[in-house]
Amino acid sequence: MKQIKTLLMIGFFLPLTGCWDAHEIQELNFVTIMGIDYRDEKYILYVQMLDFSTIAKQETGKPAQLTPLYIGKGSGRTIIDAVNNLYQTSQQKINWAHLNAIIYSESVLQHGIEKVEQSLKRYGEFRYTPWMFGTKEPIEKILSTTGFFQTPPIYTILFKPTDTYNQYSYIKPMRFHQFISKYKEPGGTALLPSISIDENDWREPLETSKPKITQKINGAFPVSKGEYKEWLSYEELSGLRWTQAETKNTNVDIIDNGKIKGTVQITAPSSKVNVAINRENVHFNIKVKVKGTLIDLEEQLSLKKIEALVTKQIEKEIWSTYENGIDKKVDVYNLKNSLFHNRVNPDHLKNYPITGDSLKGVEVNFQLESKSVYN
Repeated sequence: MKQIKTLLMIGFFLPLTGCWDAHEIQELNFVTIMGIDYRDEKYILYVQMLDFSTIAKQETGKPAQLTPLYIGKGSGRTIIDAVNNLYQTSQQKINWAHLNAIIYSESVLQHGIEKVEQSLKRYGEFRYTPWMFGTKEPIEKILSTTGFFQTPPIYTILFKPTDTYNQYSYIKPMRFHQFISKYKEPGGTALLPSISIDENDWREPLETSKPKITQKINGAFPVSKGEYKEWLSYEELSGLRWTQAETKNTNVDIIDNGKIKGTVQITAPSSKVNVAINRENVHFNIKVKVKGTLIDLEEQLSLKKIEALVTKQIEKEIWSTYENGIDKKVDVYNLKNSLFHNRVNPDHLKNYPITGDSLKGVEVNFQLESKSVYN
């Protein structure tokens, strides 16, 4: 009888053991975005917190008012110290499991990111999937931006960078694990998207007519072997999109004698880097194959002329971006990484520096698929 009672007691308590540490949603502070700055020999940690229960109620319709948004700040000699400093005023337990994006300031990138990433990995709730960004802007201001129509920040680029990228591909979004993998791979250069704020293109409703502050990708921070090189602007990276397999949709102007004559929409370009190695140096050739649709034509041009002008423009952009990278000592197209994938010993990569003469040729094969506005 005593054994039966013991078994019954065990059976009664077993279902409860998984709930001892459970918390209701309102008992937790969910961090959605983290920003890290470095000033005066201290790390400054910024976090954005959202009320998920409020967001859930908005799914069935547009909100009548803005979702509560809180921005916290902690500082310390190390990242761990900064987090602990933040905990002191958090009021409730902070949960990191819903961290969606991480922003590095330029000063953090300059100081070094290895220690930052080692610290982040020590938190059991931390995942390797947050979107990664760098910025030259005040992090606190970026974290204060919200979506249109009083929607919460989950409807912004920081949360959904692929939405805008798929509509107009330029600088591809990057997750934490992709960022680390790329810059740590032999010869690899990770191009960390640079996020900024824009106060010119959109305005609030007419009653207020205030500028609507929005988020914008305005360039990239190159990182190789954990070291930040030099920032490249959106315009300086115009050729990058033609060599990225992730490019979904982008436009190129038809330029003749310095005048824009029309626009072609390009979808899913493909590219290949050919490598020629000898004992003393290495040469690269980039081959790009693209197809496009004519979406605007301001004056009559032959099919052959359109294809020739688009081919010339794409080649020009690829060369220009390469030269911009060389000027700033950045391997924009990851040519040295191509050597590694061509079975060059990682220890020997230093023998093949990327110079202005390394890229010997750019070959573009463009075909106009649709002539919807072409007569």
